[in-house]
Amino acid sequence: MRLNDAQRSLLVALQAGDRLKVHRTLDGEKRYLLHRIDESGVSAVAAAVVDSLERSGLIESNMKFPAATFLLTDKGIAAAAKLTGSTQMPMGPRNFG
Repeated sequence: MRLNDAQRSLLVALQAGDRLKVHRTLDGEKRYLLHRIDESGVSAVAAAVVDSLERSGLIESNMKFPAATFLLTDKGIAAAAKLTGSTQMPMGPRNFG
């Protein structure tokens, strides 16, 4: 898959430990927000960017309501490592310990 700048930036941010969450309202509205690991802020992420990465199998949701968190899949970790040249991995269910 060819990644655009926004997709690459999001993968790199997730590799660095930032958290991508989808905040859902009871009305079904979704807002994708990237929470910086250093707590310096939150930024909105376009739904199309998240959807494309999820459809490509690079990220997956933990399916929590009302704010699910997206995690890098093994394929996403490999893609991020290729982009950055680093094997740094975010903390998650696959490498906690």
